Amino acid sequence: MNEPFSSYMKLGINHHLLFPQVFSSWDEHERTLPQIMAMTEFEAVDLFLCLEEKRLERESEIVRNSQKEVIYNYPLFLGKGGLNPNSPDVDVHKATLHAALTHLETARAVGARRIVVASGPDPGSMNRETARHWFAKYLQELSIAAQPDIEVLVEPFDRSIGKNLLIGPTREAVELVNQMRSIGIYNLGVMVDMGHIPLLDESFQEAITLSAPCLGHVHLGNCVKADPDNPYYGDFHPPLGIEGGENDVEELAEFLNILIKIGYLNQKIRPTVTFEMLPYPNLDAEASVVIFLKKLEEAWGMVVPKIREASKN
Repeated sequence: MNEPFSSYMKLGINHHLLFPQVFSSWDEHERTLPQIMAMTEFEAVDLFLCLEEKRLERESEIVRNSQKEVIYNYPLFLGKGGLNPNSPDVDVHKATLHAALTHLETARAVGARRIVVASGPDPGSMNRETARHWFAKYLQELSIAAQPDIEVLVEPFDRSIGKNLLIGPTREAVELVNQMRSIGIYNLGVMVDMGHIPLLDESFQEAITLSAPCLGHVHLGNCVKADPDNPYYGDFHPPLGIEGGENDVEELAEFLNILIKIGYLNQKIRPTVTFEMLPYPNLDAEASVVIFLKKLEEAWGMVVPKIREASKN
């Protein structure tokens, strides 16, 4: 019995990590966008788009013509430019929501049905309760604006080693989702990033199980946690198997197996799972994708016997 991973998931790729030069050049962003859309190995793509009108028109056409499923990744609002989704400053809150709504309309225009958002900087333990209140308000307003066609997904980040954001532990992200659901907002969920989990001091089992009732998307990735002298130390999205990294094929197999056990990976819906990693050192994007896929195939080969065993019981 053949059980290819493609029968359980729609595999995706992250544009801005595979081509990291796009963070510093909109010309590079536009140049590489057709390359990633032409990669037939992937059914989905995580991306953001330039908001400058003329370039946005060109990029949007490229995305729409690709027929790929789009997951729109919001930029991080880290206080620069007066944007912070958990700021108690009313003017900052309004400016941040305005920026978020602009990205929402861009996402909607290219057919995205999910957007990935994050909290702002962690203000420290004394101010977290206030910050959570304002972030919840931001999520409520954004989720209402996203209805009825777009789901908002909160991505947990570390609080101490790299990004240092308010949210934070997976449990707190899920609590926010449950808070919104208690007031009738159901288009809010959580995204799990395999590369963030070690930085959160969580296990795959803990993060995925907590997220299961509201899990809307998954990133496959890696991180360096143990060596502060490693250039990838923190949340820098190194590729799987990099020296000093936390994740490789074995961990990927464990991660995928838990996703199957909780029902996220399944043959009926085929949910999205995206590679979110930088290219390998001294290799270009295409050569790195070959290795990404090889490692996924190897990990999936470790999972398939467990699927078959479970089907017998």
